[in-house]
Amino acid sequence: MGGATSHTRKDYQTLQDIAETLVEIEDLHTEVIDEWYSAELSRTRVYPQDISTVILLTPDAVANTFGNWTLVIPANLIPFDYTIHSFQSEGVGGADSFFVQFALNAAPAGNQYLGEKRFTLGGAGRARLTFSCPKVTANGSVYARVKTAAGTTTINITVAIKRFITTAHMDALLATKRTTWPW
Repeated sequence: MGGATSHTRKDYQTLQDIAETLVEIEDLHTEVIDEWYSAELSRTRVYPQDISTVILLTPDAVANTFGNWTLVIPANLIPFDYTIHSFQSEGVGGADSFFVQFALNAAPAGNQYLGEKRFTLGGAGRARLTFSCPKVTANGSVYARVKTAAGTTTINITVAIKRFITTAHMDALLATKRTTWPW
Protein backbone atom coordinates (compact mmCIF):
# COMPACT_ATOMS: atom_id res chain seq x y z
CA MET A 1 0.00 0.00 0.00
CA GLY A 2 2.81 2.41 0.83
CA GLY A 3 4.10 2.16 -2.77
CA ALA A 4 0.66 2.90 -4.24
CA THR A 5 0.25 6.00 -2.08
CA SER A 6 3.71 7.21 -3.10
CA HIS A 7 2.88 6.75 -6.81
CA THR A 8 -0.51 8.40 -6.35
CA ARG A 9 1.17 11.47 -4.82
CA LYS A 10 3.74 11.57 -7.62
CA ASP A 11 1.01 11.18 -10.27
CA TYR A 12 -1.05 13.94 -8.63
CA GLN A 13 1.98 16.25 -8.48
CA THR A 14 2.81 15.50 -12.13
CA LEU A 15 -0.77 16.35 -13.16
CA GLN A 16 -0.59 19.60 -11.18
CA ASP A 17 2.71 20.49 -12.86
CA ILE A 18 1.19 19.79 -16.28
CA ALA A 19 -1.86 21.94 -15.49
CA GLU A 20 0.35 24.85 -14.34
CA THR A 21 2.49 24.54 -17.47
CA LEU A 22 -0.60 24.63 -19.69
CA VAL A 23 -1.77 27.83 -17.96
CA GLU A 24 1.67 29.40 -18.47
CA ILE A 25 1.66 28.39 -22.16
CA GLU A 26 -1.81 29.92 -22.62
CA ASP A 27 -0.68 33.18 -20.95
CA LEU A 28 2.42 33.32 -23.16
CA HIS A 29 0.35 32.57 -26.26
CA THR A 30 -2.04 35.40 -25.40
CA GLU A 31 0.85 37.86 -24.87
CA VAL A 32 2.53 36.88 -28.14
CA ILE A 33 -0.72 37.16 -30.13
CA ASP A 34 -1.52 40.54 -28.51
CA GLU A 35 1.93 41.91 -29.26
CA TRP A 36 1.87 40.60 -32.84
CA TYR A 37 -1.58 42.07 -33.43
CA SER A 38 -0.54 45.47 -32.12
CA ALA A 39 2.72 45.54 -34.08
CA GLU A 40 1.59 44.01 -37.35
CA LEU A 41 -2.11 44.75 -37.85
CA SER A 42 -2.42 48.31 -36.60
CA ARG A 43 -2.47 50.74 -39.48
CA THR A 44 0.22 53.37 -39.84
CA ARG A 45 -0.65 57.09 -39.87
CA VAL A 46 1.70 59.93 -40.80
CA TYR A 47 2.01 63.10 -38.77
CA PRO A 48 1.70 65.85 -39.73
CA GLN A 49 -1.06 65.05 -42.20
CA ASP A 50 -0.65 68.37 -44.04
CA ILE A 51 1.88 67.62 -46.80
CA SER A 52 3.27 71.16 -46.67
CA THR A 53 4.04 70.93 -42.94
CA VAL A 54 7.20 69.36 -41.53
CA ILE A 55 8.85 69.41 -38.12
CA LEU A 56 12.14 71.32 -38.05
CA LEU A 57 14.83 70.04 -35.68
CA THR A 58 17.73 72.41 -35.07
CA PRO A 59 20.98 71.34 -33.40
CA ASP A 60 23.02 73.50 -31.07
CA ALA A 61 25.54 75.67 -32.94
CA VAL A 62 28.32 73.64 -31.27
CA ALA A 63 29.13 70.37 -33.01
CA ASN A 64 27.97 67.19 -31.26
CA THR A 65 25.66 69.12 -28.92
CA PHE A 66 21.89 68.65 -28.79
CA GLY A 67 19.64 71.54 -29.70
CA ASN A 68 16.43 72.33 -27.81
CA TRP A 69 13.55 69.88 -27.58
CA THR A 70 10.98 70.49 -30.35
CA LEU A 71 7.32 69.55 -30.10
CA VAL A 72 6.65 66.80 -32.65
CA ILE A 73 3.15 65.62 -31.67
CA PRO A 74 1.07 68.01 -29.53
CA ALA A 75 -0.88 66.83 -26.49
CA ASN A 76 -4.55 65.96 -26.99
CA LEU A 77 -4.08 65.25 -30.70
CA ILE A 78 -4.12 61.43 -30.81
CA PRO A 79 -6.95 59.99 -28.68
CA PHE A 80 -5.52 56.46 -28.34
CA ASP A 81 -2.30 54.82 -27.13
CA TYR A 82 0.30 54.81 -29.92
CA THR A 83 3.93 54.19 -30.80
CA ILE A 84 6.26 55.89 -33.23
CA HIS A 85 6.77 53.32 -35.97
CA SER A 86 9.26 55.28 -38.08
CA PHE A 87 10.33 58.75 -38.99
CA GLN A 88 11.29 60.32 -42.29
CA SER A 89 13.79 63.04 -43.03
CA GLU A 90 12.29 65.44 -45.53
CA GLY A 91 15.26 67.56 -46.45
CA VAL A 92 18.29 68.81 -44.62
CA GLY A 93 20.34 71.99 -44.55
CA GLY A 94 23.46 70.13 -45.83
CA ALA A 95 25.34 66.85 -45.71
CA ASP A 96 25.90 65.70 -42.13
CA SER A 97 25.60 62.97 -39.51
CA PHE A 98 22.52 63.18 -37.30
CA PHE A 99 21.60 61.88 -33.85
CA VAL A 100 17.88 62.24 -33.07
CA GLN A 101 16.23 61.54 -29.69
CA PHE A 102 12.50 61.30 -28.91
CA ALA A 103 10.90 61.84 -25.49
CA LEU A 104 7.53 62.33 -23.81
CA ASN A 105 8.17 65.93 -22.78
CA ALA A 106 10.61 68.83 -23.19
CA ALA A 107 12.43 68.05 -19.92
CA PRO A 108 12.62 64.25 -19.92
CA ALA A 109 14.04 62.24 -17.05
CA GLY A 110 14.18 58.55 -16.22
CA ASN A 111 11.97 56.45 -18.48
CA GLN A 112 10.46 59.43 -20.34
CA TYR A 113 12.88 58.96 -23.25
CA LEU A 114 11.31 57.02 -26.13
CA GLY A 115 14.48 56.20 -28.04
CA GLU A 116 17.03 57.49 -30.50
CA LYS A 117 18.51 56.98 -33.98
CA ARG A 118 21.80 57.94 -35.58
CA PHE A 119 22.22 58.25 -39.36
CA THR A 120 24.13 60.07 -42.11
CA LEU A 121 22.67 61.93 -45.09
CA GLY A 122 24.09 63.73 -48.09
CA GLY A 123 22.91 67.27 -48.92
CA ALA A 124 19.11 67.53 -49.24
CA GLY A 125 18.95 63.82 -48.44
CA ARG A 126 15.93 61.82 -47.45
CA ALA A 127 15.76 58.74 -45.29
CA ARG A 128 13.04 56.61 -43.74
CA LEU A 129 14.15 55.13 -40.45
CA THR A 130 12.20 52.43 -38.66
CA PHE A 131 11.81 53.06 -34.98
CA SER A 132 10.61 51.06 -32.01
CA CYS A 133 9.64 52.72 -28.78
CA PRO A 134 7.47 52.30 -25.69
CA LYS A 135 3.85 53.32 -26.06
CA VAL A 136 2.75 56.91 -25.73
CA THR A 137 -0.49 57.15 -23.78
CA ALA A 138 -3.60 58.55 -25.41
CA ASN A 139 -3.42 62.32 -25.88
CA GLY A 140 0.28 62.27 -24.97
CA SER A 141 2.81 64.56 -26.58
CA VAL A 142 6.14 63.68 -28.19
CA TYR A 143 9.26 65.85 -28.44
CA ALA A 144 12.50 65.40 -30.38
CA ARG A 145 15.93 66.96 -30.53
CA VAL A 146 18.98 66.58 -32.74
CA LYS A 147 22.73 66.96 -32.63
CA THR A 148 24.96 66.88 -35.68
CA ALA A 149 28.62 66.50 -36.50
CA ALA A 150 28.75 69.98 -38.05
CA GLY A 151 26.59 71.60 -35.40
CA THR A 152 24.71 73.76 -37.88
CA THR A 153 22.66 71.41 -40.05
CA THR A 154 18.89 71.43 -39.55
CA ILE A 155 16.63 68.55 -40.50
CA ASN A 156 12.92 68.35 -41.32
CA ILE A 157 11.07 65.22 -40.20
CA THR A 158 7.66 63.61 -40.23
CA VAL A 159 6.70 60.60 -38.09
CA ALA A 160 4.61 57.51 -38.72
CA ILE A 161 2.58 56.26 -35.76
CA LYS A 162 0.72 53.04 -35.04
CA ARG A 163 -2.17 52.54 -32.71
CA PHE A 164 -1.02 50.53 -29.71
CA ILE A 165 -3.60 47.87 -28.96
CA THR A 166 -3.06 46.46 -25.52
CA THR A 167 -4.49 43.96 -23.08
CA ALA A 168 -3.93 43.31 -19.39
CA HIS A 169 -1.35 40.66 -20.32
CA MET A 170 0.65 43.06 -22.46
CA ASP A 171 0.40 45.91 -19.93
CA ALA A 172 1.84 43.65 -17.23
CA LEU A 173 4.63 42.50 -19.54
CA LEU A 174 5.57 46.03 -20.59
CA ALA A 175 5.43 47.39 -17.04
CA THR A 176 8.23 45.05 -16.04
CA LYS A 177 10.38 45.95 -19.06
CA ARG A 178 10.20 49.74 -18.77
CA THR A 179 12.98 50.81 -16.45
CA THR A 180 14.80 54.05 -15.92
CA TRP A 181 16.95 55.54 -18.66
CA PRO A 182 19.31 54.36 -19.97
CA TRP A 183 17.92 50.86 -19.64
